[in-house]
Amino acid sequence: MASYLRRVRIVLAIIALLLVACKKEQPPPAPKSELDERDGIAYQHGSDTPFSGSINRKFPNGELSAETIYTNGLKLTQRSWHTNGALSTEYLFYKGELVVRGHWDVSGEPIGRKQDKIAALQAQRGFDLVEQEKFVEGYVWIHFAATNGQPVALQALGQFPPKMTEAQKAEAKAIAEGVLGTGGN
Repeated sequence: MASYLRRVRIVLAIIALLLVACKKEQPPPAPKSELDERDGIAYQHGSDTPFSGSINRKFPNGELSAETIYTNGLKLTQRSWHTNGALSTEYLFYKGELVVRGHWDVSGEPIGRKQDKIAALQAQRGFDLVEQEKFVEGYVWIHFAATNGQPVALQALGQFPPKMTEAQKAEAKAIAEGVLGTGGN
């Protein structure tokens, strides 16, 4: 019996050594994307500097299929195209948070903008910030909600808190229009 237990221990020790040796020789797994995300910030693999630039994907024919633009590790814009070159999707972000999204079919016709849930969350965030007297940031989010069709947000753009200055109103509007690409149009 002692002889049997000794052989089992030797076999188990050999298996353990083989497992450790095999584990060390395996190559590291391929990265899932070109960037690492840590605490909501994107970094190039092995870097401690937040990524600024664009990540592009291409169709097999070499044409651009998708592009994502980052600044200081935060996503600003994400677009994709159909194989015929027509825009398929566009997502705009503010401080890493989705602001608005659009979808188009292969002929370039917009596909329904179901933004109700996004707009409601944006409006709530805006009103919460205004309640904390963070007027500029709050009204930026209220502008986004209004752009996405949120009725209460649309009303709020005409009814500013008494403590909010004209400069704060103008700053919030400029930030929102800059993100949305409307530039006062």
